[in-house]
Amino acid sequence: MTAGERGWWWRCAGAGLVTLAISYYFGEIPNIEGCAVDAGEASIGSIIAFELVRSPSDVAALFGADPCTASFLAAMRHATWVDALGFIPAYSAFLICALIGLRRYGGSLSGIGVAAVAAAAVFDQIEGFWLFSIMDGLPGSQGEINWLIPAVRAKFLLLGVGAIVIGVLLTRRKGLGFLFGPIIALGGMMTTALIADDRYIALTVQGSAVAWLTLFLAALVYAIVGMKLRTLASGDEEEGPATGP
Repeated sequence: MTAGERGWWWRCAGAGLVTLAISYYFGEIPNIEGCAVDAGEASIGSIIAFELVRSPSDVAALFGADPCTASFLAAMRHATWVDALGFIPAYSAFLICALIGLRRYGGSLSGIGVAAVAAAAVFDQIEGFWLFSIMDGLPGSQGEINWLIPAVRAKFLLLGVGAIVIGVLLTRRKGLGFLFGPIIALGGMMTTALIADDRYIALTVQGSAVAWLTLFLAALVYAIVGMKLRTLASGDEEEGPATGP
């Protein structure tokens, strides 16, 4: 592993840590649980439930009535700002650093992955724009929601493609790549499930979690192992070649 590759893995691990920390933070935002009493929404989280609305009536059901509406609206606005300013840049850096670190195992494929992740980030920001627009005039209009629907699905599709590319490139790397690569690629394929039907959102969320957690672990392993190999190589150069007894 070159020093440059090791550097990209350190960057990947750092961005991954920020990504995971923000993911955890979303669930800790006060009043983010939503106002609707629905087992399905509880299982996927109110943030995802808001992203998946298909009509103003869905929005109205999710935001409920006062006094819950006001507190949930404030929480969702906060979450959407954190998403736009923190989470999207963090996960973009996380995935793109991995793709750059793997580019010698397939430059063109790595480029496709970078383009997919960058496009996913753009669609995610577009999604956020329409979420803000809907919140500005609850329960929003059908026209606003019609713009939101494809942005959300394009985001997940492209994030899945990015993860699949990372998985394939890791497999080409061999070694531990044979372990990490297929898991990340499988997680990426699961992430694209939402394109088929909204019922598969849980599979999409789980796939993303599997892919990203595995990639974070892989980044740490490659960064740390690469650092140790570099240290050993430097030690060998200082001590000179070993001699037999």
